Amino acid sequence: MSTPFLFGFSAALIDRLLAEGLVVLQEGGRDRAVTFLGNYLGKVARGGSLLSSVDAALLQCDAVEDVFVDVEGLKAIVEDLKP
Repeated sequence: MSTPFLFGFSAALIDRLLAEGLVVLQEGGRDRAVTFLGNYLGKVARGGSLLSSVDAALLQCDAVEDVFVDVEGLKAIVEDLKP
């Protein structure tokens, strides 16, 4: 089950990836990508590696056209998202 925290994290991460040009979404696909990622992390990825799960979710999301970041790049971005 996804949580408000996971959706907030997903929104922040998708926005950051978009701002840095590391992900290309279909037109109007931002909200779909955030929802997909939040749900994936809450349901499919429970107990697994966060970074690997984010990577897998981005590759499976139909709103995502291209991804230009690997797990190591995601690690640096996720660490930078911390308050």
